[in-house]
Amino acid sequence: MPLLYRGAGIGSYWYLNDARLSGFLPHSPGATPSRQRIMAHIASGSTASPYISFTRSFGVARAYGIVGPAGIATADMPGYVYEIEIMDNSIVNAVDPIIEVAKGLPKPWQSPGYQHDGGQSFLLGVIDPKQLLGALKEAVVFPPGSHGTPRTPNLSQELETLVRALRDAEILVCGNVPCSLVRNRYEVF
Repeated sequence: MPLLYRGAGIGSYWYLNDARLSGFLPHSPGATPSRQRIMAHIASGSTASPYISFTRSFGVARAYGIVGPAGIATADMPGYVYEIEIMDNSIVNAVDPIIEVAKGLPKPWQSPGYQHDGGQSFLLGVIDPKQLLGALKEAVVFPPGSHGTPRTPNLSQELETLVRALRDAEILVCGNVPCSLVRNRYEVF
């Protein structure tokens, strides 16, 4: 029975609204589930989504619980990590975003592809754009004798979604998560 986690930093919705009492509700429960909405939810942080993000990693949830829109958690004002236990998809519809996005990826010879054309450090910038923005801005290197226009690497929404979903060990739930599945709420700082 897998445990999922969700961080709630100070000032966030789930910090202010206790999911142990209400369960988890998506921002837009009436939105139609789709691969495109999964990508917008993860890569762009779209709130027009029927999905709720959870993680398999307590460490990832803790990081989200420590830093919230209203500040950094402290011992006097901790953030939270919710623990959710999901037995199967009979109560909730859990979705692996990696599998869903991968289903729609083009063949390797089709253009545009989801691959980037930057250097080896490019993905580090996708993983942590706040700290490693320089990796996203490194110019594409062209073969000798080429005279391409200087530009930054291609970053498709598919690649950004895959990288961020892997970074966060992300599992999505489509629809509501009843409060009966919320097992704990840990204080973190």
